Amino acid sequence: MKSLPIVLIFISCGFFETKNNTNEPLFLAAKDAGFLKDEFVQEDIKKLNRKIVSEKYIESLMVGRTAVAVSEVEGYYKKNKNEFKRLGDEALVLMFEGQDKSGAIKIKNILDRNNFDSERVSKTIQKHSPRRMFLEKRDLRVDFSERVFKKTGGSFIVKRSNGFVVFYTINIFKMGTLKELVDVSDGIQVKILALKKYKLKQTIKDSLYILYGTNYK
Repeated sequence: MKSLPIVLIFISCGFFETKNNTNEPLFLAAKDAGFLKDEFVQEDIKKLNRKIVSEKYIESLMVGRTAVAVSEVEGYYKKNKNEFKRLGDEALVLMFEGQDKSGAIKIKNILDRNNFDSERVSKTIQKHSPRRMFLEKRDLRVDFSERVFKKTGGSFIVKRSNGFVVFYTINIFKMGTLKELVDVSDGIQVKILALKKYKLKQTIKDSLYILYGTNYK
């Protein structure tokens, strides 16, 4: 008869009763096996630690040194408008989530019977704080897409496991139309900020290499 695998022997000896409460079981297993004493592993750990400390230090030097002005976002938008053309039909919708059946019907009736910019609709939006989002037609199921893109100002109710959701189509946009600056400004800001941080990090690294190069003692 073949001997039991090592892992089964551990189980029979109550190994997991004492070890399974940790959040780092793989690390403890490697430690128990003496893996940390391996000289190659130790050298890799040292390199990793130095890299972490270096990156954290550079990050500390960058704090408060990068920002994006409104004019920069506007300038990027104007120079790169082709980047913001819609690749397919899109609809801007409101999603009133987590409603019970009567609440969903009430919201739908208010949306259907009043102009979107009316005081009653405004109060309903303030009360329920619906999510505002763009839906791309190509990403939706056919039956759902037909309801979303049926008409501007249309609403419908969908039943979900956690309640009912009221969808309201604010506007419909055709493929190739330009997205408004207000709808893409956050993305532009993130992109510009990332580029600025990258350039600043390289500048800091270059200056530190000069001060602490191979001749530094």
